[in-house]
Amino acid sequence: MAYRSGGTILLWTWTGIRHTIAVLGLLVLPPTAGYAADPATAPDIARILARGTLVVAAYKSDMPPFFYVDAAGKPGGIDVELATDIAQRLGVKLNYARMADNFDDLPHLVASRKADVAISYLSRTLRRAALVRFTQPYARLRQTLMVNRTKTAPLFRGGERVEMLNDASVQVGVEDGSSYVDFATERLPRAQVKPFPSNEDAIAALLAGQLHAVMVDEGFSYSLTRVQAGVPRYRVRDDWALYVKIVPLTGARDPIAMAVHRDDPNWLAWLDTYIADRQEDGSLDRLLDRHLGGPRK
Repeated sequence: MAYRSGGTILLWTWTGIRHTIAVLGLLVLPPTAGYAADPATAPDIARILARGTLVVAAYKSDMPPFFYVDAAGKPGGIDVELATDIAQRLGVKLNYARMADNFDDLPHLVASRKADVAISYLSRTLRRAALVRFTQPYARLRQTLMVNRTKTAPLFRGGERVEMLNDASVQVGVEDGSSYVDFATERLPRAQVKPFPSNEDAIAALLAGQLHAVMVDEGFSYSLTRVQAGVPRYRVRDDWALYVKIVPLTGARDPIAMAVHRDDPNWLAWLDTYIADRQEDGSLDRLLDRHLGGPRK
């Protein structure tokens, strides 16, 4: 199927209720004269230009507000907009390939040259940095705990101190294959950290009283509180807020960055320059504010 917006044509396919899509191509405006015509272009960038397509690795399922298919069948979100803009500036087509089974797969896809870059709500971690090179973060999300009000009430009698959850009797859910497996283990080393196939499955267990808390980032927790026309919602009960409270983790940030092959220094520098330019002109903040609901703190 195809969607036309101005000078661009987006092609994609998807299956299932929870959209799993592969954007087959984004045909952009004619290539900018300069990149492809310059023989001095660095090899790691020239490879993309010669192919004529930027291959971006992404997680397979919708993760609003970073990437999703809206009610009209149009791909959208922070990462889709960034990837589209990068391809346009390079003057190439975009293949936004939703092929990763989990977030830990993304660095492996880049390291094995199945993609030029991962732009997919990807947390920068030391473990992943052993496989790929990360750009500077383009978003810094607050880490949060979604806690079961009833199960944590005895622990929070003296106030909502997160340290009280650092106990062997406490069960904390996380999405398997995500950075939050590491974050939860580091923050609450004594607690039982239990991986689930998705954050939605972890929240279902939380609502069923099987967990004390689920550790997520503010992008996910904010999406649960905000209804946007046309944007898909996570599979979480509408009455979840009656039983669950969101507790931000003071000083805990989740740096979201792009990942490239370790042997692509010029491509990394290009992307770092792109991010820096969009930070300097304010367009990156406006993009994040539009999708994450207000100025970043």
